Formats: sequence, structure tokens, C-alpha cells
Amino acid sequence: MISPARWTAYHALVRVAKDRAYVNLALQHALAKRELSDRDKALATEIAYGTVRRQLTIDYLLAPYVRRGLAALEVEILTILRMSVYQLSWLSRLPAYAVTSDAVDMAKRVNPRSASFVNAVLRSYLRDGTDWESRIHVRRTDRDDIAQLSLLHSYPRWMVARLVAAYGRERAEAILAAGNRPGATAVRVNPLRASVESVASALTAQGVGEIERGALYDGALRITGAIDIERLDLYHHGSLTVQDEGAMLIAPLLRPEPGMRVLDMCAAPGGKTTQIAELMRDTGVIDAYDVYISKIQTIVDACSRLHLTSVRARLGDGRDVSGNPPYDAVLVDAPCSGLGVMRRRPDIRQRRTEADVAALTALQTDLLRHACRIVKPGGYVVYATCTLLPEENEKVVLGVVDELQGAVSLDDIAHDVPAPLAGQVAVGLTLTPDMFATDGFYMARLRRN
Repeated sequence: MISPARWTAYHALVRVAKDRAYVNLALQHALAKRELSDRDKALATEIAYGTVRRQLTIDYLLAPYVRRGLAALEVEILTILRMSVYQLSWLSRLPAYAVTSDAVDMAKRVNPRSASFVNAVLRSYLRDGTDWESRIHVRRTDRDDIAQLSLLHSYPRWMVARLVAAYGRERAEAILAAGNRPGATAVRVNPLRASVESVASALTAQGVGEIERGALYDGALRITGAIDIERLDLYHHGSLTVQDEGAMLIAPLLRPEPGMRVLDMCAAPGGKTTQIAELMRDTGVIDAYDVYISKIQTIVDACSRLHLTSVRARLGDGRDVSGNPPYDAVLVDAPCSGLGVMRRRPDIRQRRTEADVAALTALQTDLLRHACRIVKPGGYVVYATCTLLPEENEKVVLGVVDELQGAVSLDDIAHDVPAPLAGQVAVGLTLTPDMFATDGFYMARLRRN
């Protein structure tokens, strides 16, 4: 009998490979179709995310055992091989015989003629040893440092090269390594419904993992251990929201106050939108725009769950929003390459290309330029991304400031960020995953003169 965890992970990974589905959504769909124990859910999640996260390295390790090339294999068979190599080399606690046996049984169900091939490949791989890191060092004959980092940490070369250029080799490798370490689950407590202490006590009483206060945001809790937050009464009662702690630092930069009129130009899925509403004590108005109707519904659902009434979810492009009357503050949480969130979104490594960056910077510039035109004099515009590339961050901000010729100025946020980060503020703040075990974000504030 095939392990339910492996079978579930397989179905999610096939959807990722064949349909370009996002791994989180594919896994969610696969889990919903099966009744798994918490232990099996955790293993399925580890296999699915880990296989996507390490795919570049896995393919390098597999290539010598497939004479006709990996591209010639059926997607289903290649998926079985990839997830098996991941388990054999990265999950040493799993018995090799169980991994191999399940792989062969899966192949028999998918394509019986391929079962002996899968068995032969995996047995050969095992015979040569499963220490993947030593294999990479043995097989590498050139001194290309970018290629070495790419294989060791399983990121495309162009991403590695960009990060090394921006941060230097040592810091870039720390960022790459942090992106391969799954993080704790962070939650933001809704101060209109509960206190941090009461939520922490309730979670502890329910035996929900290991709980600690946030390192950067007073309203944050970090939970270590496998947990399905959406099954908790606290979640359904609107006491908390799942949000990375680094993301929680962005909304307060607007300096939101009760009664303000605020625009969130790219609002979905609504984490920062609802945080603004909470900080404004659910008074005033927040216009939350997105271009997809399904994402608008996500915002509506989040506000309903959190009992927030000040948010108006609107379908439309933020660049078309009228500033008549002008807004008190505008948030531009811009679409980006996402290099800061790859520990939670590992499929970005396969989905993003270097050509995407130029297209995204044009969109980011358009959004920020328009935001600066529709905010009132003296009002704030906060620009944020979840990427780490200066081209999408500092250069966009400085470009708009220069283009608008004195209409806006860069505002100092050193006193608005947590003390441990104040010294990192330059042209805004870049929070990288290696610093406080958060996702990576960039944030800057402009003020209309």
C-alpha cells in the first residue's frame, strides 16, 4: 500500500509540473481530497514543498542515471523520481526501502512499463550514495562560483548572480540558505477582537505547537510546529490573521489614524488592508483595489471574518483610481519578482525569469507615480515589495522622486521601524530572510510636498 502522504504529494507535484499550478494551491487541493492524519499531512507538505524547492539540484543529481535525458521522461515518472530523490537525500529519517518501494508502486499505477526503470534508477542512485552535497563538489570541475551556489542552494543562476551583485557573495549565500529553511507560522492578533496575551493563552491551552512573541511586531505571535490555523475557533472568530511578521511592518508606515481615507492600490489577498483597518480602529474608509474578481472576494471574506466594515473592496486597476478628493495615505504593495518569499513560495524559482524584472519595474513605476499624484499634500505613500532586487526597490523609488521634481520626497522611516532595524534604513528598508527568520521585504515612504 502506497503511503498516503507520498501519494498526496505526488498528485500535487504532477499538477505543479503539468498545469503550472502553484504548489500551495495544488497541495491544498490534493489534501482536500483525502483524509490524512496530521503526521501524514506534515510529511506530504514536506515532500511537495521540498521537491519543488530543491528541483534544480535534484535534476542535476538525476541526470547521469537517465541516458535519454530528463526532458524525454513522462511528467508523472519524472515527478516520482524527483520526489524520491528528495526523500532519499534530504529526509534521511525515512527508510530508503520504503521510499523506493512506494516509488515503484506509484509507477505501476501510472505506467506499469516504467516501474522497472524507476526501480533501476533509484537503486543505482542509492548504490552511489545519497550525500547530495559531496556529489555536487565531486562533479563540479569549473570554478564558477555562481554555478556552485546555484547547485548548492537550488536557485537559477540569474537569481544568484543578481543577489551576489546586490549583497556580496557572503550575504547572498546567507539569503539563499535562509530561503531553504521553512519558517514558523506567524499570526497577527486583531486588537479589536482580542489581546496578544489572550490569544497566546488560548493557543497554549489547545496544545498548538511552541508559541513565542514576535521579534519585530508587538501584535505578532510565532508558532513552531505543524498547525492548520484555519481550523481554529480563534481564526473563525476573527481574533487573528496568518501573516509573515516582516509584512506586518509595512502598514504602520502609513501612520494610519481613525477616520482617515486610505487607498490600497494592490490589496489582495488583504493582509495589509485588514491591518490598516485594525490600526484605524475600523473607522474611516479604506478603498482596496485588485484586478481579479476572485481576489476581491478574498478581501471581502477576510474583512467579514475579522468583523471589519471600513474596507471597500473594489475591482479595478490602481493606476485608474481617481484622486478626487485626494487620499490621506496610499499603499502601493506592488507586484514583484517575489525573491523575498521563496521559502514559502518555492515555485517562484521555476516560474520567474530574468526578463520578468524589467516588465515588473515598469508596472511598479507606473503604480508609484500615480499614487504620488492622488495623495493629498502632506500625505504619505508607502511603497513595498516582497523582493530583494534593488532594480525593483530603491531604483524605482528614487526614479519616481527624481521624475516628479520636488512634488514628493523620500521620508525617513528609521523611527517607524523596530529598533533592531533602524540602523538598516537607507533608501527605505530591505528586510532579508537571514536577519530575523522572516520573509524578505522592501519598504519605503514618500511624502507629498
